[in-house]
Amino acid sequence: MGELAEDVERDRETLVEIMKRLSVGRDRLKILVSWGAEKAGRLKLNGQLLGYSPLSRLEELEMLSLGVEGKLALWLSLRHTHAADPRLRGIQLDALIDRARSQRRRLERQRRRAADEALT
Repeated sequence: MGELAEDVERDRETLVEIMKRLSVGRDRLKILVSWGAEKAGRLKLNGQLLGYSPLSRLEELEMLSLGVEGKLALWLSLRHTHAADPRLRGIQLDALIDRARSQRRRLERQRRRAADEALT
């Protein structure tokens, strides 16, 4: 999972760079809402009053998987719409797409193990 975390951080940095190059601003309200949703997600019922349960792990992996799916869709859309845009020169969209697909495969293996533990 450490390698995945490093990949996700590099992808976030790349996204920030792409946003700068394309003059896309950050929506502070969306940032605040996503922060609040993440915090609220920690209040979910997981069969443990104060602790961490196998279901917690499964839910976290599923949320990560959704994030990776969204990121993959973004990279694919950017390749479709901006592949020739000179502002994205040096941004390797194909490599980002490949990395997202690799992340998806790695997460799916983890998710299946967590599902076996949480649901059986």
